[in-house]
Amino acid sequence: MKTLRLLAVGDNCVDQYVELGRRFPGGNALNMAVYASRVPGVQADYVGVVGTDENGRFVLDQIRAQGLDTSSVLRWDGETTVTTILIRDGERVFANYQEGVQKDASLPWEALPDLGRYDLIHFSVWGVGREHIPRIRETSAALLSCDFSNQVDDPRTSIMPYLDYSFFSGKHLTEEGVDPEDKLRELKERTPGVVAMTLGEYGSLVCDDDEIYRGRAIPVEIVDTLGAGDSWIAAFLCGQLMGEGVERSMERGHRAAAETCRRLGAWGGEA
Repeated sequence: MKTLRLLAVGDNCVDQYVELGRRFPGGNALNMAVYASRVPGVQADYVGVVGTDENGRFVLDQIRAQGLDTSSVLRWDGETTVTTILIRDGERVFANYQEGVQKDASLPWEALPDLGRYDLIHFSVWGVGREHIPRIRETSAALLSCDFSNQVDDPRTSIMPYLDYSFFSGKHLTEEGVDPEDKLRELKERTPGVVAMTLGEYGSLVCDDDEIYRGRAIPVEIVDTLGAGDSWIAAFLCGQLMGEGVERSMERGHRAAAETCRRLGAWGGEA
């Protein structure tokens, strides 16, 4: 069986649970690489930037502990990105976000590994690397994906025409009285690729061509929802790379998200 190769480019951070006095590594792109690397038959790499502070060392040590290579993680003078997290009834609340060295940063093209080795390259609306998507589209046969988080109307969605997969978090739409299916169809008009939207306990939606698929969340006793959406995306994309249909890939995503919700932090962390 061929080993599938996935590259995640972009954000990382330290998720600081101030009320608990604990910290965990995180960030969509880094989470993607870690979660994908756990899927049998998939090898994942990560490209990003950390600071020269102790938090940067912590993130690098945590990546290595997961068995991932850190040779493409750059260390720039300054502070590593920190997200301050509060937990309210199992839901994570972002209290503060300090971008550190990732603020307004641009990733040198030379920092990217040989892109010809990868079947899929994933980006995030946060962090570095998105600026290279048009060039990668022209020079690489890899599938391209990006997670836009809840930024459904952000100017950075202008890269969607280059993408094979665009991901959004849309639980807030449901809570604001907006029909997520209507928004999904609107987003699909911006790209020829697949558009997916996670909705927390409300499940998920995927629009492929003109068809909308609906996924059901798996009931679980929630400890922490941090990383659930990222694990859904990683599992869904791995399923797609393996040739699964959309519905089966969505089911894979919901199983992964449910498992993530059972623990504190996205992954890793100090004992």
